[in-house]
Amino acid sequence: MLPVTLGGFVVAVLTGLSSWDTKLTDDDLIRHRFDARLAGYISDLDQAINMITTGTADDLRIAELLLGKRLKSTSGGPIAYVSAASVPSTASEISGPLIPR
Repeated sequence: MLPVTLGGFVVAVLTGLSSWDTKLTDDDLIRHRFDARLAGYISDLDQAINMITTGTADDLRIAELLLGKRLKSTSGGPIAYVSAASVPSTASEISGPLIPR
C-alpha cells in the first residue's frame, strides 16, 4: 500500500505494488516506476468526496480510513508518497480532520 499526499492530505491510495524500478536521469534526478492498483482517491478537494475503486477488502478498508486524512510525508514537491513507517495501523492512530472545505 502506498498513500499519496497533496499538501499533507492523503488524496490517493495505491495497492498491489510490484515491479519497482529506480532510475537516475541524465540531469541527476532519481525517478521511480512501479505497477500498482488505485484503491481509492479524493475526487474533489473542495468537498472531500472519497472514491473507492478496486482491491481486496483490506485494501478498500485502509483506503477509506486514510483518504482525506493528514499524514506526515516528505517530498521535494507538492505531491508526496508516505513511507510505510508513517502509515498508521489502526483508525485511532490517524490524526487530523478531513481535508478542510
